[in-house]
Amino acid sequence: MSVAVVDLGLGNLGSVLQALRRAGGEPLLVESAHDIARAGEIVVPGVAAFGLGMERAARLSLRSALQDALGRGARVLGICLGMQILFEEGDEDGTRPGLGLLPGRVTRLPPTVQVPHIGWQQVRPTRDSLLAPGGWAYFAHSYRCEAPAEVTCAEVEHGGQRIAAAVQRGNLFGVQFHPEKSAAGGAALLRRFLRGGAGTPGPGPKA
Repeated sequence: MSVAVVDLGLGNLGSVLQALRRAGGEPLLVESAHDIARAGEIVVPGVAAFGLGMERAARLSLRSALQDALGRGARVLGICLGMQILFEEGDEDGTRPGLGLLPGRVTRLPPTVQVPHIGWQQVRPTRDSLLAPGGWAYFAHSYRCEAPAEVTCAEVEHGGQRIAAAVQRGNLFGVQFHPEKSAAGGAALLRRFLRGGAGTPGPGPKA
């Protein structure tokens, strides 16, 4: 089951590739807009600042490539920064435009909570989704996606703040957490993405 992994040259590529293999996929690292646009399943990972992520995305013509892929019915999953750049804009290092494929903006977590937000937390589904996100997941981020309710499909609470943990619009998905680091639950989520929703959520982390 071939899946294109977009090479933004940022962060967690190796662990994402390994996690997709364990989930039954055949990940191919791609850095061509042509290859991205033709893929049936696409994962956009990344660990870095919003602005740098968008600079790399612009070099790949990522917006038009993903639009073409989605128009053909492909499934797309953004992970961490890969989710954040799907939105309209972000305010890291000044306001910068995102890919604009999802409504909303990316803002820094407020000073009233611990920043960065790192560690295991239980994710609460807010509506039905192909990925059926839920259970425990591993987070590591300082910015959050202010996503409207119609695209948010799971949340997590951090210091009294509700954070969009997963989003979906059609075949476009995003997760703020790291499924590649989220043990059995993360592996189950990747399997559901690869299989179009088949499979069940895994258990939480071991104590």
